[in-house]
Amino acid sequence: MSDILYVVSGLLIGLAFQGGLFLFAIPFALVSLVLAWLNRPSLTAAKNPTATVPILRATRTTDATAVGRILRPAMTQTDPIISTRDMVSANSTEDESSLAKLKGKEIWEKLDQELSLIYRPVLSALRALLPKSHSVVFFFRNVEGHFFSIRQFSSAGENEINDDPTFYIPDGAGIIGQLANRDVSRILEGDLPNGKSLGYYKSVPQIHSVAAVPCYHAEKQCVGALVVDSLETNAFNSSIISILESFASMFFMLTRKSCLSALNFIEKNKYYELAKYQQNFFKSNLLKDTYKEIFEYVNQNFISDRMMILVYDHPESEEGTVAFCRGEDEKVFEGMRFSFSDKGIFQLAMNSHVMMERSLHGREYVYRLKEGEPRNHALQYLFVQPSSMTMRNVVKNEPSEFAICLERREDVKLEQVEKDLLRFMVNIAYFAYQRGSQVEREQFEIYHDALTGLLNRRTIDERIVELNKVHQEKDVGVMMMDIDHFKHINDTYGHQAGDTILKGIASRIASVADKDDNLLARYGGEEFFVSIPGATQEILTGTAEKIREAVASAPFDIHQGAPIAVTVSIGCYLATREFHGEMKRAVSYADAALYNAKETGRNRVVEYQERTFATDKAKENLEGTSDVHNS
Repeated sequence: MSDILYVVSGLLIGLAFQGGLFLFAIPFALVSLVLAWLNRPSLTAAKNPTATVPILRATRTTDATAVGRILRPAMTQTDPIISTRDMVSANSTEDESSLAKLKGKEIWEKLDQELSLIYRPVLSALRALLPKSHSVVFFFRNVEGHFFSIRQFSSAGENEINDDPTFYIPDGAGIIGQLANRDVSRILEGDLPNGKSLGYYKSVPQIHSVAAVPCYHAEKQCVGALVVDSLETNAFNSSIISILESFASMFFMLTRKSCLSALNFIEKNKYYELAKYQQNFFKSNLLKDTYKEIFEYVNQNFISDRMMILVYDHPESEEGTVAFCRGEDEKVFEGMRFSFSDKGIFQLAMNSHVMMERSLHGREYVYRLKEGEPRNHALQYLFVQPSSMTMRNVVKNEPSEFAICLERREDVKLEQVEKDLLRFMVNIAYFAYQRGSQVEREQFEIYHDALTGLLNRRTIDERIVELNKVHQEKDVGVMMMDIDHFKHINDTYGHQAGDTILKGIASRIASVADKDDNLLARYGGEEFFVSIPGATQEILTGTAEKIREAVASAPFDIHQGAPIAVTVSIGCYLATREFHGEMKRAVSYADAALYNAKETGRNRVVEYQERTFATDKAKENLEGTSDVHNS
């Protein structure tokens, strides 16, 4: 059907060039051409089965009269116009990797080839129907850059027209540049000296006649031009102007509508990808898995050399954390704590709840999080998108709780559709983060002691059973420790002071032993438990001694007069692979050693040794269940 309409359009164009009443055939020719374009076959997009883009008929021709390239117009938020700002040549490498990652490069190539199927034959037919014409050239104009560049042409002279992708004609330069002037609605010259003023030829032939009209957008803004020239003098009369204006309008309409269609397809395709990924955001209750899924999506759809996920997870101290980082200096930044009183641009975006974008090329280093961070001057562009403001942020005047930060070496800004998509994605990711945080808080409360943050007694009893399997492959060291004279502290200073000391001691134990696969727990009251899989006798006793020294290293400020010096007594037992009992018995041995440490002076570490440690009566007691021994 489309082929028939193309033929009809060509016949009508031929009639129009007979002049007179046949000029009325031009509107019907244009209608036929548009219908042929709209009825072309389509190809299902690979990434989105529900969306279609124009079918490819990519035929490379050796005809020097048909050379063209696609120029992608930047679209404004109001009404799109054809412009070469941010335009990308299908043969150039400028921003090509970016388009490829955005899955848009193939679409622009298809659009280029589809439009060429119209531009090339129509320009060739236009030149053929004007026997005196030498070349017909269609220009796009960069509205912001103020220059014309060739979109497509047909010429009788091989290799005469300058088809270099970097070639352009500045506004006001020569004859073509005059079309940028709003007062110039047409050009009709019949006695040019030699054609040098045209500017679009490599080696200028003896051009003597030229007719040209601008392509207009809203408010008579020039966005392109259609030019025909001839080697003869006075080759054209005023009747050709109306014909050129009709064709220029048609070219502009087709280009504009096609580019809008391509942009809409790219945007829909991105949201389709996001819809697939957002399901993955909620598959796991673990935040670390959610962060990885967020990174996978961002990495697939946005170009960056470093990506960070920031969370406001310590409101009591007005601090946040780099929850996830991939890219340059990732090991330094991931896990970094930062204060919202620092003067980093990331905090500024989260405090103000607005997107921030910076081009840093040639400027002084801008702190991302805080002074002292590694300075990477190679990252020339950054973009920060915080989550939307919530009622909690408004009531408590707090920063955004979640943000994604992208940084690039190339100072290439995100396009508006990318910014919109990233903002939408951040809010989805924020809900996934909230869900994961809630689940982790609930799990923490189930398995951890509310006061100290260490594992609770119930959890450690379950983990001790699991240690039986670990013990089959490696030695396991266990420690039981008790705060000396803790009952006296509670009776003298009150339970609030006791709670302060419990939290402080738990923190000091964790500073020494919280690593690898070690288990730390508040075992009950003022008693604590530590297990060290893979320990040796030296590691076990050495760690116990470091814990004892850490607790005794400084008194605890209970905010009631002078700080209080506190010590702990520690009992240890190393369950080697020759130990054939269950780990519960190993814990009871460590508890017995703790009892001995308290009986023999406190503030000391005692190892349990089965042969010489206790009397037969004590050994008989150890065969039973472990008791908690308090001072």
